Amino acid sequence: MLKRMIILGMLSAILLVLLLVKSQTTAPVSNLSNDSSEYKTIEYKITKIKDDQYYGQSDDGTKIVFSTESIDSGEKIQVDDEVICYFEKDNIGKGLVKIEKK
Repeated sequence: MLKRMIILGMLSAILLVLLLVKSQTTAPVSNLSNDSSEYKTIEYKITKIKDDQYYGQSDDGTKIVFSTESIDSGEKIQVDDEVICYFEKDNIGKGLVKIEKK
């Protein structure tokens, strides 16, 4: 009986760990183009480029800074270009997913 309780406890612990790991994984970015309803989009106009840092401002005055790594397409972005930034719907502050040239 004690062996069965130990095995049951170990299996329960493994199940709990698997559920926690699954809940911590994020959705793949490749689904972004098919279902953009999971993401919030904001348009910015690029105001400055310094090294590989891009500075932008939206129509309401909100500013953003991002690096070249965030740009999804291979298109070259210049000053005064408009870009669309995709954010995780639940975490706009840290949830920048990708950037596309408009």
